[in-house]
Amino acid sequence: MKKLLKVVLPPCVGFGLYFICVRYSSVYFDLNIGEIGTGTLNGFMAFYKFSLPLLFVIALLTQLLIINPIWNAAIKRSKAGKMWTMGIVFFVCLLLAGAISYVIWDHATGTRHLILNFLFMSGIQIFYWLINFGVLSILDRSMFVTQPASRKD
Repeated sequence: MKKLLKVVLPPCVGFGLYFICVRYSSVYFDLNIGEIGTGTLNGFMAFYKFSLPLLFVIALLTQLLIINPIWNAAIKRSKAGKMWTMGIVFFVCLLLAGAISYVIWDHATGTRHLILNFLFMSGIQIFYWLINFGVLSILDRSMFVTQPASRKD
């Protein structure tokens, strides 16, 4: 049960927060599929709106196959080892944000647009992973709290 909770709950919390932000924005009902890939906030929200089930399945698989093994190894390491692990995850987030930003970047818009896309994608990923690791941290703390033993007199 604990393993299932560590796989399902962090993506649910992260995606739930994004869903609330997207769903209750003023432009939700005006989003159309043609806005995807424009490199704007509306384009990101449209992508999220139309591909939410697929993204959630990918998040669950990522959590199960990549993040939980990394997390389980990291919690056994020293404080410096944990910082290195978080630094590597941060670097991977920046790398992926750069790759995604470059793919959706239109060269005609100039490099400023590329930089803004990169900053936006980095922020989205870092926010999601901070939420994810925060939930994992809370789960691990609550999982390792022992209940007082009952006395048998």
